[in-house]
Amino acid sequence: VQEAISENAATCSSLLEKYKREIAKRKALHDALVELKGNIRVYVRPKPLLESEGVPSVFSHDPDDDTVISVPLKGRNFQLEKVFTSEATQSEVFNQVSALIQSVLDGRNVCIFAYGQTGSGKTYTMEGSFEDAGVNQRALKLLYDETQRATNMTYDIKASMMEIYNETIRDLLGSDPSEKLEVKMKPEGGLHVPGLVAVPVKSLDEINRISKVAQENRVTASTMMNEHSSRSHCILCVSVEETNLITGSKTRGRLNLVDLAGSERVSKSQVEGTRLKEAQSINRSLSCLGDVINALKNHHTHVPYRNSRLTYLLQESLGGDSKTVMILQVSSHPDNLNETLSTLAFGQRVFSVELNTKNTPSSARRPQSETPSSARKLYLPSDNAAGDNTASRTPTNSLVKASSVPCRLNIKRDA
Repeated sequence: VQEAISENAATCSSLLEKYKREIAKRKALHDALVELKGNIRVYVRPKPLLESEGVPSVFSHDPDDDTVISVPLKGRNFQLEKVFTSEATQSEVFNQVSALIQSVLDGRNVCIFAYGQTGSGKTYTMEGSFEDAGVNQRALKLLYDETQRATNMTYDIKASMMEIYNETIRDLLGSDPSEKLEVKMKPEGGLHVPGLVAVPVKSLDEINRISKVAQENRVTASTMMNEHSSRSHCILCVSVEETNLITGSKTRGRLNLVDLAGSERVSKSQVEGTRLKEAQSINRSLSCLGDVINALKNHHTHVPYRNSRLTYLLQESLGGDSKTVMILQVSSHPDNLNETLSTLAFGQRVFSVELNTKNTPSSARRPQSETPSSARKLYLPSDNAAGDNTASRTPTNSLVKASSVPCRLNIKRDA
């Protein structure tokens, strides 16, 4: 009997090792498939013109090449990962990024941006409408669908929402959204924001509930370019911890969905006072993103992540073996040509970045016992690429904060 027990134990041990190897192979194959498209992907989605606008689009497309977008008025071509037509559906856009959701469950950090000037369609692409959901809703729904299909796995999912307003990090789910928070280094390595509320979420409905609270606490204002211009960068961070019930191993991934404040000329938005200060702060942070991209592109030994709260906060989700998607939203209207060229030039710079994934591992997948190393990161751009000194979402003096009294959730802060 003892001999039979020993043989069974040896067989179980052998099967467990084979199971572990197969799991590792599956993740490696998925990573290889994803990396065939690159760890940094840049897509372009032009906003369609209304018939009432009565002007031709500034773009032309080659029906045989969906990686090039041309601006005949300036004689310029931009090559990127994928160029959508202005008729592209929300489903078509999401299909290009859906594979990255599995990367989150495999313990990678994934970051999805929408970048462009005010009124170019960023909110529609990321949030969509109730009838036709955008990237955010579709990504989160797929995330939960995948966790429910998984066998022998349990998942702990938490969500937090913050904004970067005038280079200050504000918790949009906290009892006092005006409280200033800071990015700190954890003793075991890696970055975190002490005091930031992280809410356990077990369904898409729960994430939608806290997102509604966060949006009501976010700072917006009216400008000549946009009646509801965001005055900050907003980040929805979903952290996922997977526990394998067979091996006991844990992996941690993170999905950052980022709505960047838009950039445009101050002369168009006609802002002054507080609104002008906000615009300058937004522009500086976008310029810092451009500096980081340039440093990565040229393989500099020093990458200036700390020059901006935005880049410092997202550092671990923008480098190493992390996956980054930037969706460039561009206007098809001739009046916005300079801003459009600036956006496309920045996107082309991002597209040319090569991350050194071998030497700069992300901290996301490391087991609890390991100390994560710092990853190389990716930044969003300087708007000077097309000779365009832009000021992001510039407002008039009418602040439209959804409520003078911040919305509150009855939740406790993480220790």
